[in-house]
Amino acid sequence: MTKVPVSLWRGSQKPDKTVSRTPSDRTNDKGGVSVGTTKRTAKSRPGVVLGAAAVSLALIAGACSKKDDSTTAKPPASSTAGSTASTASSTASSPVGTNPSTDTSVVGTTPATATTVPAKDPVKGGTLLVSGDAEVANAWTPAAMQCDSYCQQRARTFFDPLVAIGSDNKVHPYLVESWKPNADFSAWTFTLRKGITFTDGTPVDAAAVSRNLKDSAAGLLLAKAFLSVAKEADGSLLVEIKDPLTFTLYTGKNGDKNSPISLPDLPRGLAGQLGLIASPKWLDEVKLDPAKATQPVGSGPFTVASYAPGDKLVVKRNPSYWQKDAKSNQLPYLDGIEFRVIEDSENEGKALQSGDIDVFSTSTAVVISDFRSKTDQFPMIEQSKFTETNYLLIDLEKTGPLSDRRVRCALSMAINRKELGDATTAGILQPANGLFSPGQQGYLADNGFSTEQNVDGAKKLIAEYQAEHPGPITFVYGTTNTQINAQSAELLLGYWSAIGVNATVQQIPQDAFITTALFGKPEFQMFGWRQHGGTTVNDQYIWWHSSIAGKDGELSLNFARLRDPEIDKNLDLARTSSDPAEQQKAAEDINRRMASQCYSIPTAWTLWGTPHKKKVQGFNTTQMPDGSGTTTQDGAGFPGQFWMNSIWIDPSA
Repeated sequence: MTKVPVSLWRGSQKPDKTVSRTPSDRTNDKGGVSVGTTKRTAKSRPGVVLGAAAVSLALIAGACSKKDDSTTAKPPASSTAGSTASTASSTASSPVGTNPSTDTSVVGTTPATATTVPAKDPVKGGTLLVSGDAEVANAWTPAAMQCDSYCQQRARTFFDPLVAIGSDNKVHPYLVESWKPNADFSAWTFTLRKGITFTDGTPVDAAAVSRNLKDSAAGLLLAKAFLSVAKEADGSLLVEIKDPLTFTLYTGKNGDKNSPISLPDLPRGLAGQLGLIASPKWLDEVKLDPAKATQPVGSGPFTVASYAPGDKLVVKRNPSYWQKDAKSNQLPYLDGIEFRVIEDSENEGKALQSGDIDVFSTSTAVVISDFRSKTDQFPMIEQSKFTETNYLLIDLEKTGPLSDRRVRCALSMAINRKELGDATTAGILQPANGLFSPGQQGYLADNGFSTEQNVDGAKKLIAEYQAEHPGPITFVYGTTNTQINAQSAELLLGYWSAIGVNATVQQIPQDAFITTALFGKPEFQMFGWRQHGGTTVNDQYIWWHSSIAGKDGELSLNFARLRDPEIDKNLDLARTSSDPAEQQKAAEDINRRMASQCYSIPTAWTLWGTPHKKKVQGFNTTQMPDGSGTTTQDGAGFPGQFWMNSIWIDPSA
């Protein structure tokens, strides 16, 4: 399905593998649910399969880890760039001073095997065949990309970011060489590396960065990410160029440069889509001829050879790339990469096994489970450190039964999460009690939300609601247009039918799914969704703060149109505080508040797998250019993606 852009996110609907059913699995299976775009009603609860919706919003996207062991550390004593104690995640700006879990175990059951760093020396040459399940919209200018993980995967082959998240869960300089904040974290000065050029020969300098940041701040989708960054009198982003390689960003409440605020972790926001830098010369060409947006120019390790939307993107080695490996070998190793679009993870798995592709990433649990039994032939890397949540996203703006807490909570209580997980995820995912996955700042094993099914309690809440609002309770549940998602919807509708709620299902084309939620169209009442990976609660600011909530019909990165003063207060506190204990309490208070109000209906925490041919080597080996010896973090806020700079093909495998 499509995914909205901004290095801001993740959430959408992915298909899982169909589970066969016997007649005894189905009780009163009237009519079933056929695949298509028509609305359907289901009053039975046949055993089916869940396809968790997944939007991958990359701009401020999310990371999360498994274990509830996130400790805290003091804010940095100095303001030297690259040593800032920030946590990993490419979100807009997460508070400084947190220390995310470094646990790498899987949320759920343990994988059979995992790929390790190759012992062989990398070999240059070869073309890698990669698959992903969705196509970017508005390619490829950083300000306009509607960017999910696969979009990020591709974009980072030809664009470099200003900063990046390391395997140590800290923010590291990338195109920038250093940064330095003022005493109260309201002004940040960045210095770029010398001698880097875009592939059209123009310099990567402060003017180029300023142009990109100003474009993004004015963009329809990314503008909300700049709400706390100071603006000029004309409303454009305030980027003060100090010299050809140095620029300063200032904070400001609602963009007011006269009302500075403390943002201790501002650099993290530049690790995502906001920090991808394109050639200003090319941006000017795109302005004159929008068709040239499909021919991106950056400073990355590859250049675009061809692009056919919905089909394939072909990139070739940039022979003048500015980075080398630890042994001073020129990067990248590959001659080229062919990125294909295959919209179903099961079909991607078949393509890998038939030799049509070399590698793909999936969050479809049953596919991951299947490849765990094939690791002797297809090794698989699993990403569980920055887990998102599979959940049911509700448009809280719309009037009707879903605007009432009792109905939302009843719908949640009606779900048998264990049965759902066993039927649809091979039992490898852990039921979720909220949008804070284990390891995230604010995660609570007990937040007041129960994952156990409670049909009697759900019926009681429905009866209370109907005593005040007589008549049937109906709403539309939306999924993307796959057979698996139709089956998962059928199962959910069966649970709800058992408590007297008759919902209908509408499947929406994948390329329209996120946009439908983004603009709060009439079809968006409740959607299957996946989002909110992250390390700190500030990762979620843009998704939950009322200042980001547009009305139905208007663009809103706060998809749920969530407006809660208590949540706003704690989001603001966690964002501006440099006290880890204060941040933690604010995050936990948000968790409890969301649980008590049932603003969303969580089902399970996600897991990503990247099965690949044995010949594909070099995962998790791309070195940070700051000399720290730290590698970049695959997934880094966009689970499912991996850095391509150091991937290589072993001809002997």
